Amino acid sequence: MSDPHLGSGSSANPNLVLTLVYFLTIAAILIGTAVYFIVMARITDPEVRLMELITTQREVQHLIDNLSSQFSNFWRLPLRWRSMKPYYTHQTLSWIFILALVASVVVLIVALALDLAQVARISTLTYVVSLNALFMVRQHLYYIRRTYLTYDAEHYLVLDTTKFYYFDWSVFNIVQIGILIIEFLQLLSFPIRDLLDALYLSKNQELNGNSDGSDTASFIIGIITMFANLSSKFYVIQFWFLVSVIGCIVLVMTVIHTYNAMRPHRPIAIYWVKYLLPLANLLYLPMLVMLIGSAACLSKIGTEDASDSSSGLLRCDSPSVVKPLYLALTVVAYTAGYVILTAFVTSFDRIPIKGEIHYKSQGVAFLKNMSMLLSIDFLLVANSYRHIRSILSLVIVLSMVCFNINTQPCFVEQINYWRTYGFCCILWVALIVTMLTNEASTLLDTGTGGVVSALAVGAKSNKPICDLGKSSAPYILMD
Repeated sequence: MSDPHLGSGSSANPNLVLTLVYFLTIAAILIGTAVYFIVMARITDPEVRLMELITTQREVQHLIDNLSSQFSNFWRLPLRWRSMKPYYTHQTLSWIFILALVASVVVLIVALALDLAQVARISTLTYVVSLNALFMVRQHLYYIRRTYLTYDAEHYLVLDTTKFYYFDWSVFNIVQIGILIIEFLQLLSFPIRDLLDALYLSKNQELNGNSDGSDTASFIIGIITMFANLSSKFYVIQFWFLVSVIGCIVLVMTVIHTYNAMRPHRPIAIYWVKYLLPLANLLYLPMLVMLIGSAACLSKIGTEDASDSSSGLLRCDSPSVVKPLYLALTVVAYTAGYVILTAFVTSFDRIPIKGEIHYKSQGVAFLKNMSMLLSIDFLLVANSYRHIRSILSLVIVLSMVCFNINTQPCFVEQINYWRTYGFCCILWVALIVTMLTNEASTLLDTGTGGVVSALAVGAKSNKPICDLGKSSAPYILMD
């Protein structure tokens, strides 16, 4: 039986191609990372290698200390009002979000038991938003109190004053630039996908046609951004793959922590954790967004949005998919994956060497969390609230622009400038989506060509605007 989501003239299964590309890309990233570190270890002089190993162990120990402090700060919430002093706002907001989490879980369980589709959808959205908001509040409190929670206050004073005006074209920096480009395309794909869905949905309603064009565009976006829009058969494969990966991460962390706590004199070496950071940064959005897409698709089953082409990055309309089981596992996997990955990628606070592209952990924390809120906005908010969804996306992206201009999260000013420019481009696309999706007739009159022209003109005109955020010229500055 052919996939109903494919065009009749397709000679190959795009879902199969996209699935193969997805897994081959992950395999290539893993193999490439392993080969790079193995080759560098062999060509480096033994004395230099020994010094690098000592430095790496020191940096990883600092990462583990930061990670432990983050988890400790996340779980320890005072119950009495006097104990909250002087962070009344953070502690109060934390308890509000915890109550929202507990209430949404109870409502979700009842909704799944009674098959209340709309209630399950609202409770899923409430849970995910409350979890992200809670973690953001706790992280903000952690960064405020970090000087008192850690033993190395001078380390963070150096980080706050370190700044470079140029970067080297080393292999590490090239990888960092590649990750920046991929993250930019991933964030840009959300408003573009929403615009394409609205455009082709309007044409289908007008012409009673099919959505082959939208499927083709979604296929291309999925290839570029690693966000797959899969049929139900491949959804099951990828779902269990993601759940298994997150389960293995939790298991490994638990085993290492338990063993090292029981045998502190002979702990398991964890210097290799540093090598996982580029992988975690690159796969952060694809993994978590796929789980958000799964929650979006499952929560929309039985609602009026289920037949819409934008029912989520994953299509789960298969009789073999048990909605209560898959939705419950999605929520659990997202909770574990989001907390662990976000804390991990924001705990590496080493002092960079001159000319190295590196980021302050506060900047990584804010931008990662805003990226997740953007994905939640586009995937979990109902299509009947498309206008509110677009306005929220504008607020989120604008906050990312302002934060990048104000705090300069990268130690290299050049990267801060181009990153601000990228956020401005995303902001422009989100603004175009907000205006064009206001009325279906406007979208039909504009057409695909008009949309592309508006996006191109906006990308060109946004550059002078983003010059406000640069503190240096957009070329590599020398000392």
